[in-house]
Amino acid sequence: MNSTAHPDAGRPRTPVEPVPPLTWWRVLAPMVLDLDAQRRLRTALLDSPPLPSSDWGAACRADPTAAIGVAINVLAEGTILPERLDPAMSAILLCAALGDPACIDLLAHVLGRRARRRADLGALWLARAWCSAARRGPDRVTAVSGR
Repeated sequence: MNSTAHPDAGRPRTPVEPVPPLTWWRVLAPMVLDLDAQRRLRTALLDSPPLPSSDWGAACRADPTAAIGVAINVLAEGTILPERLDPAMSAILLCAALGDPACIDLLAHVLGRRARRRADLGALWLARAWCSAARRGPDRVTAVSGR
């Protein structure tokens, strides 16, 4: 019996069953976030209850500065609640998918912390994938349509 782990062990895959878009930041690799996925994510952000931030609307429109401000405020809260963390990190994911280096760095950092805290190989793989995406730069033309 071969004890060598499969090279994709721990690697997140494209979900087979529907996964809520606001949880994609935890499970989907950069290469999965094509234009259609970006549009679906943006629609989910706009349809979600707004976070208590004057920057929330701009964050949903893929403004990296606004998204980072919202996410930092959520991450700085004493108790991190999924109903606030998922939308905030989804705004970061949208900007990261569009190639913003600061959002890619923040996403990789949060995933790396999640991997260490939970011994989660999938989160570790995602953090490394986003770090590679940051070095590679955006490899496709992407855009977010208005609503």
